[in-house]
Amino acid sequence: MSSGGPRPRILAAALELASDGGYEALQVRALSERAGVSSRTIYQLFPSLDSLLIVAVGERAGEELYRRLTRTPSRRRTAGSRVQKVVEELNVILTANRTLTVALFRALLCGKPDVVQHLRNFSTITTAVFASAIAPDGANAADRNAAEILERVYFSALIGWATGADDEDRITTIMRRATSRTLRSASPE
Repeated sequence: MSSGGPRPRILAAALELASDGGYEALQVRALSERAGVSSRTIYQLFPSLDSLLIVAVGERAGEELYRRLTRTPSRRRTAGSRVQKVVEELNVILTANRTLTVALFRALLCGKPDVVQHLRNFSTITTAVFASAIAPDGANAADRNAAEILERVYFSALIGWATGADDEDRITTIMRRATSRTLRSASPE
């Protein structure tokens, strides 16, 4: 287990357990044993196991996404092609481990009050990433509206993938269609 204070050890243990065994594997006893902390420490730091898993995935995926999207600015000319690049990068991260992503979606959609802010944060960050792709020099109201629609469509497409109803290529197809239609209707005539 990694060193450091209890928080990073708990986050790492949560990722390991959920990656290996899914949502059901994230149990307080297993988590406290793997992280070397008491269950009390876990609940002092995180209001629920769902929040814990969301924070753990968010911190790891957020860092990876930031590196991928900022290492080289997109040289693609159109807003649509820049959005598709973002979708490709998001897919690389979010479809890399189906077991972990399914666990994440179960946590995000659990309906617990302490998770609502995490769901909003996911939406806000993803919307901002799409808005930046649409208008790298600054998004206007129409760009932000288009980005919000694309975020909602992407979230729905990911749920289809996570449940096994769709494959990864379907996410790309859905997003290509949504991007084309949304950006066409958002652009001035």
